[in-house]
Amino acid sequence: MMGIFGSEAPKYWALGKPAIPLRVGFKRPWIDAWQVFADRMPTEREQREWLSQKGDGNIGLPMGAASGIVAIDVDSDDPRVQRIIEQLLPASPWRRVGRKGAVYAFRFEGERTFRVKDSEGNMLLECLSKGTQIVLPPSIHPDTGKAYSSNCDLIEVIGSLPALPKGVEGLLREALKSEGFDLSTSGNTKITSFVPAGARDNALVYNAGLLARAVTRGERSLVEAMGEMKAWVEGYTEKVAGDEISVEKAQTKVVDFLMRDVTGEKRKALPVGWDDGLTDEDKEKLGLVITEENEQWEPEKITSHLVSEFERHVTPDTQGWTRAVEVALDRLARNADIGSLDEERILKFIVSQSKGSYTVTTLRKELMKLRAGDITGTDHSEVARAVIKDLEEFGKLKHHQGEFWQWKGASWKTVDQNDFIKHISEEYGHLPVCRRYSDISQIVKLMAGLISDNLQTVTVQGVNFANGFLTENLELRKHSPEFGCAYVLPYRYQEDSRCPLFLQMLDDCWGEDPDYGDKVMALQEALAVTLMGVAPRYQRAFCLIGQAHSGKSRILEILKGLMPDGCHSAVPPTDWGDKFMPAQMADKLVNFAGEISEKRDISGDVFKQVIEGQEIEAQKKNQPIFRFRPKAAQWFASNHTPKTKDTSDGFNRRWLFIEFPRRISDEKKVIDIDQIILAAEREQIVAWALQAFGRLKANKDYTLPSSHMATIDDMANQNNSVRYFLSQSPRLRVGKREHEGTSKTRTMGDLLFDEYWSFCTMAGGVQRVQRTRFHALMKELAPAFRFEQLRETRNGGFDFVYNFVTVVGAMK
Repeated sequence: MMGIFGSEAPKYWALGKPAIPLRVGFKRPWIDAWQVFADRMPTEREQREWLSQKGDGNIGLPMGAASGIVAIDVDSDDPRVQRIIEQLLPASPWRRVGRKGAVYAFRFEGERTFRVKDSEGNMLLECLSKGTQIVLPPSIHPDTGKAYSSNCDLIEVIGSLPALPKGVEGLLREALKSEGFDLSTSGNTKITSFVPAGARDNALVYNAGLLARAVTRGERSLVEAMGEMKAWVEGYTEKVAGDEISVEKAQTKVVDFLMRDVTGEKRKALPVGWDDGLTDEDKEKLGLVITEENEQWEPEKITSHLVSEFERHVTPDTQGWTRAVEVALDRLARNADIGSLDEERILKFIVSQSKGSYTVTTLRKELMKLRAGDITGTDHSEVARAVIKDLEEFGKLKHHQGEFWQWKGASWKTVDQNDFIKHISEEYGHLPVCRRYSDISQIVKLMAGLISDNLQTVTVQGVNFANGFLTENLELRKHSPEFGCAYVLPYRYQEDSRCPLFLQMLDDCWGEDPDYGDKVMALQEALAVTLMGVAPRYQRAFCLIGQAHSGKSRILEILKGLMPDGCHSAVPPTDWGDKFMPAQMADKLVNFAGEISEKRDISGDVFKQVIEGQEIEAQKKNQPIFRFRPKAAQWFASNHTPKTKDTSDGFNRRWLFIEFPRRISDEKKVIDIDQIILAAEREQIVAWALQAFGRLKANKDYTLPSSHMATIDDMANQNNSVRYFLSQSPRLRVGKREHEGTSKTRTMGDLLFDEYWSFCTMAGGVQRVQRTRFHALMKELAPAFRFEQLRETRNGGFDFVYNFVTVVGAMK
């Protein structure tokens, strides 16, 4: 039995309409670079392959000149939208329905794709034009599992479709506004950022801990702290990729931290006023089990307690008398606000009443022990472990590549070591070992040694989205510290890969190019490895090359917009041999190296090391040297090819050039097009790019457009005058094949060098090399140009002879 595509596609092809296969049960195309079929029919060979290999898939039809169709896709069930379509647009004879809304077909007359959203970002309708495709019945809907349906067969009415009115986007917007819709500007909302639920919860815990600490220090009451937490929650306006945050949950966390600090190991005393505004009923509801023992005692209360207990237990040798002294010392130790004069007075009062049983020195030693708690305060490593334990309540700590890192619920973030210094000073500054800055610095160094480790502990590569970690197999997993991600993308992974505005932009840049489809695939693959963090695996740098205003800078801006802060660097390749600069690329996803220098050479050896991801040494200023393997994808934009003294093929084949051959015409220019596209299609562009990863893995290299091959050839010739001579001299015959059937196949080295020297002189501006270097470069080029370099003994020495390189017309 023939599948949907196999039975339906030939009907459209017979009418000259470019039907394409979609994946079984899905909306997305089953072929690469399908956008080219907006302008042409599939060849007979392509049709046969699709029928034999993809005949059981769904069927789609690209919009544009080849199909002669443009569609209006209503993505809302609001009856007002439907009414506007019926009243404003000419009646379409074809209407398709799926899960919701409807699609209407019209005659294509050069319309551009546009989207209309409300102010909340909800899609109302789209104009589907070049760069998009529609799913045709009887394809199966991926969500409902049922077939799409239409009021009639599109084939029957395809010749009678009406055209859309001129300026249709403006007409639809005005009509929607008059119906009360609040529309987003220019059809796009602002770029929406999503916060991972784990990161949000980690931030909640961190804030709760800080506020609880502020309460124990007397900086604010519990009521004030809970009010601040409520304001934090309500002001947390960014969308969260996970469950919604609860004010009650956040406030409960403050109480939990407070109870832990007061009744746990630290046994902090609550200051006077901590419960201002709270009734006993409020405390009970909050689960606050606080006794007099948990609160700070003022000097008068401590003295009063001692007087009372000493009267009850007359002599110092009784257990009750000793217990009274222990309570007084404990209350002194837990109230940091008691001044030295009050402390001295209380200690001397105990001594005066003890009748020689205690001395002030003995009491002070006991007081120091109580203040230190379980820490003696005489050992640096002891304090370092205690600080690590304190701080890991807010996320696991590591020291990696000269920096401190902390797990923040969805990714690792660097931590300023000054934060550790501050914590040590505030929490342990009373200890003998923490009184000098040099001691505290030593403790921080010990912490680095105790937690030194790699961030990644499992060998899994992927993309860290707001809603989870996506593996190379496109499996979405929960965030985990073991993946070692030092970034998190501020948006979700979703399978919707419809990005018509972005694809329209590519069409505006390359639509007239013969290798348009290959360029689209090459860019898609480059984006995929960048996101996956595996660019070194395929050993190429990406260079968008072309004249100004050709679209290349907009592509780079879109790529930057896909990346969060902290995951990219900007180190030009001419600085990769610097002592400090490469350190900026450690753990980065992408290096936006900017415009390639027209004057400075790129060091071939260092360039190949970085592109291949070989281990290199780096150093941050005032930090130890460390080693790392660069994983950043290298992106450049330039209007000229790179300069280097490395004439080897190893340098040339580590580039992927994507050419932008012409300026964008004024009628196609859109101000801030990169921001408009990001706001509308950021998640979809990423989903589209990641679809190429499977193809890249299977092919083991990028799709190489013909314009890339030409640029590589130009670059190689510019960087190597001998190669330029071999490939461009009209007087040379080079290669074994070119000499088939000829009697002369050999040329003496001296004669060939003289010919090279004359060629460079005639060409003008070509930098010549000396004789020895010429022969060395000829040896390098022999395999690529398929000739042989031989040595023959002459007059007690030797001379080079070249087989299959001859000078046309030269004398024998």
